[in-house]
Amino acid sequence: LNSDSRCRRILALDVTPRNSHSLDFTMEWGPLSPPALASMAALALLGLLYAKFGGAKKGAIFLNKERQSVKLAERTMLSHDTVRFRFALPQKDMILGLPVGKHFKLFAPNPKGVVAGQWNGRDDPEADSTEIERKYTPTTSDAEIGYFDLVIKVYEGGKIDRFPDGGKMSQYMAKLKVGDSMTISGPWGMNEYKGHGAFKIGSKDKQVTHVGMMAGGTGITPMLQVISAILRDPTDKTKVSLLYANQSEDDILVRDMLEALQAAHSERFVGLWYTVDRPPTGWKYSTGFITDEMIKAHLPPPGPSTLVLMCGPPPMVKFACQQNLDKLGYPKDTQVAF
Repeated sequence: LNSDSRCRRILALDVTPRNSHSLDFTMEWGPLSPPALASMAALALLGLLYAKFGGAKKGAIFLNKERQSVKLAERTMLSHDTVRFRFALPQKDMILGLPVGKHFKLFAPNPKGVVAGQWNGRDDPEADSTEIERKYTPTTSDAEIGYFDLVIKVYEGGKIDRFPDGGKMSQYMAKLKVGDSMTISGPWGMNEYKGHGAFKIGSKDKQVTHVGMMAGGTGITPMLQVISAILRDPTDKTKVSLLYANQSEDDILVRDMLEALQAAHSERFVGLWYTVDRPPTGWKYSTGFITDEMIKAHLPPPGPSTLVLMCGPPPMVKFACQQNLDKLGYPKDTQVAF
């Protein structure tokens, strides 16, 4: 799978209140009267509400569809080829301002391939461009203030015969140092999750109760973005089922996060299933490309209250996802490719 496909999006979930404090109302001179206790309880409630909702006020929205610059504040190696990049927003109280289901673009210089005019053994459609752009979604949401995180799988050139050049953007980002800047613009995208099963797909609104998802490789990211938004809201009763395809078990991105979310919200995150091309010994999930049997077993059936989201390499989306959905009778307007 190519890390520089058009779908690289991940979203994190963080709803834990910070800086909450316990209050001790024990007084040296004895028990308080009921009115006094009631007054103090009211003050305590106001204090907790302020701590939760007023303590860290959100400032301006950063993304405005214009090109802007952000600086790398931290970088953390999550594995031998996966890096978390934390970019600081210009103001500490600023939020990114990315609606659920949308993405932003990053820009970088266009590198030259091992063979002039080619990239990874094929004609490079960007060969004459001085700049490249790629679409991403962060692992953080607008609940985080002053920064955003990206988790990037780096595809290094020369590691695999079929990909002598590797990934353009991922290798550029792998060389970034703390303090370096990147150019960004957004928000972009035609799809948006509004909450409580309500989607905006292009110009059309759609209300559903169960969302099926199919992702390949780094295409997991918009799926995780929607999953996290649903599960973050305890009043959102929309159900989610995910079928996630990769080349190997080691290629499964954010697996820990997915399985933690599924374990904590099994009544809504009702299905999580993997398939890999090269399974290890003892693998308990599926093997190979996504098939109609996998879809039938692990995703919601076709119907007016079902929506199926897809993101991954174009051949996977076309042949493994859409063709099998057509075969199983899913209406076209319930199939959404990111």
